[in-house]
Amino acid sequence: MYSTGQQVAEVIKKFKETLAKQGINTDKIILFGSHAKGTAGKYSDIDLVVISKDFAVMGFKQRCEVLGRAIAEIMKPIEPLAYTPEEFESIPLNSVLNNVINDNQNVVYL
Repeated sequence: MYSTGQQVAEVIKKFKETLAKQGINTDKIILFGSHAKGTAGKYSDIDLVVISKDFAVMGFKQRCEVLGRAIAEIMKPIEPLAYTPEEFESIPLNSVLNNVINDNQNVVYL
């Protein structure tokens, strides 16, 4: 667990920089889950939605590989989800992900 929001922000910044090295320029990164709510425990991971136009040319497997390489490089417990802006906007309103993302306890990083 990271004791401050600043520590989580630093991990997200490093993750974003590592993605950029792979040619993924993020439009938006959304922190959700226990770190966003302030309820993270000792073994909590960092839940992120990564939104990038660069994912448009990638299938699910390739997106997972790119995210996995970034996680491996910074060696932090991150659980990312990858979407293009269009995919993110089309998430059904009644989906679990939409409910989690829109619970007003999320932090957006640009």
